[in-house]
Amino acid sequence: MLKLFRARIISLALLIFLVVIFLFLKVVPGGQITYTRDYDSWFKSGKGFIYGFTPAERVDLKSGQRPRLVGDPIYFSVFTPRTFDQASVTVKYRDRLKSGTPLIEAGVLVDKLVWNYDLKPLENKLLDQLKFKWNRLEDGARVILQSEKNYHSLAAFENDLAKGQLKNCPGGPQTCLVVYNYQLDLQYRLPNYQSGFSLSIDKPLRGAQQFYIYLNNEPWRLSLELVDLNQNKDQDPVVVILSEANRIISSQTIPDDQAQPASGTLERKSLILEEAKLPAGVYRVEIKANEDIVIKKIVSSTNKLVFVNKLWPVSTNQDLTFYTNENYLQVKVLSPASLQTIRFGAEDFLAAEINNQYTFKTNSNALLKEIKLTKDEVILENGGVFALTPDSFFNPQLTKLDRFFTPNGGTQYLIANYQTPRGDENLKTAVADFNLRGVYREKGKYSFMISVPGLRADDGQEDYLEIKEISIKLKGRTLWQKIFN
Repeated sequence: MLKLFRARIISLALLIFLVVIFLFLKVVPGGQITYTRDYDSWFKSGKGFIYGFTPAERVDLKSGQRPRLVGDPIYFSVFTPRTFDQASVTVKYRDRLKSGTPLIEAGVLVDKLVWNYDLKPLENKLLDQLKFKWNRLEDGARVILQSEKNYHSLAAFENDLAKGQLKNCPGGPQTCLVVYNYQLDLQYRLPNYQSGFSLSIDKPLRGAQQFYIYLNNEPWRLSLELVDLNQNKDQDPVVVILSEANRIISSQTIPDDQAQPASGTLERKSLILEEAKLPAGVYRVEIKANEDIVIKKIVSSTNKLVFVNKLWPVSTNQDLTFYTNENYLQVKVLSPASLQTIRFGAEDFLAAEINNQYTFKTNSNALLKEIKLTKDEVILENGGVFALTPDSFFNPQLTKLDRFFTPNGGTQYLIANYQTPRGDENLKTAVADFNLRGVYREKGKYSFMISVPGLRADDGQEDYLEIKEISIKLKGRTLWQKIFN
């Protein structure tokens, strides 16, 4: 009888233990949990939750060694038993990177349709160097650097910046201020703007696009003609969003009504977006679409229109001319028939291989650098804007610090949200915080990336980023908050 009683007690205790473990792992009643993958330890507590790294050709995974990232970017996913609101990603690493790859960043996949990642800094060596060369004003993680000591207090700097004026900056903040991981809403006004001029773009562009328009208390109309190539079996919806200062004004969606269209069957679609009257200012238009979508024609009632960061011209069969404000251009040729010599800033550059990420730099001092292509199926990218004509150009963006940034006489100030990683060259520790509300999650997994812009696996260089440990701390609502809400 005593043995039976003991057996029941043991069984009950085991059941309670299993229930507690289930609640902890599955429900996470306290709303917080941390997964850690330590590549130096046999006990890898995050192994069943942190799934590493792809694609395989960008990671050196020799047995018994830490993973080495040799190409950019790499992706990994994190399985969670429930949704969370925040993630704090801690990476312990050792880098053997060259001077041309000064940035290390982490990101979480926000939108799978346009493959958009929210990127946060892990390390920025350019910024770390400037912190010791320029004058500093600091406020927690926010760093304000001055090439010359024009301001002695943070309050004085912020007061002038709010007015859209800074010392030794006659052209306004757009001409002398650089930002990194920092959102700054400046009320940009385009001088000498004249309404009543429309713009028609009949150079087909593939995939997602973003562009700025400028309006001055006037109605606005956007007309799009689209083609769905149906080269893959995925659904191909198109979403067009008009926003101002991260505030959505209006949006329209073209659903993909054909569940299983015949491969290669072309579908023509159209969309019109209209606003009766919009106040003076800059507006962003985002066309969210996958690579099955070609934008055949864009007609805007304002001619002030510039594309942001990227262009992918296709199906033109004619010479192409674009204009950009940046002095560098990243080029990828996607077809053997599109290999060519590209004219950029009055200099010629040869794109001799397909799927190779070229970076061309021009010495031109012109405000607008001309880009001439003889063939399409080429992706053009940089950190600036692209215009179809000189008359349509304007630049409302602040210059962002990227790996191509070099301080010059025009750069007077820099604002960043950034903290230098702890440690030394043998082992550094950096943290990146993410908002997980509304981000993409599939089959219980969040998708993350680690990026070292410019790092290439095929360049013959002995450079890499070695990962010692990844730790992800997740925060969300507690069990009681979920119940009462």
